[in-house]
Amino acid sequence: MKKATFAPLYCGMYPELAEAAKQHGYALAIHGSLQRDFDLICIPWVEFPSEPKDVIETFTKTFALKSIGVPDTTFHGRERWTLAISFGECFLDIQFMPRSKNA
Repeated sequence: MKKATFAPLYCGMYPELAEAAKQHGYALAIHGSLQRDFDLICIPWVEFPSEPKDVIETFTKTFALKSIGVPDTTFHGRERWTLAISFGECFLDIQFMPRSKNA
């Protein structure tokens, strides 16, 4: 039998996180296995989506989440943030696809 994971917790959080992202003009998608952390990607879905920092601020003010470290830029210009859930070893790895230069 495999070790239990936080996957059920992560999935339970998704609907409210997705709604918050939508209010900022992003579609939120799950990627990854949900075994170690909760991998999410924010995809710009409107002409002028919010800045990623504003989405992260909504997440941390609305949910028991805390931004840890500083965001960085990874492959293809994705902006990556890590949020810790208020207990245990639960983390959200949230990446934002680049917005249009016109945004």
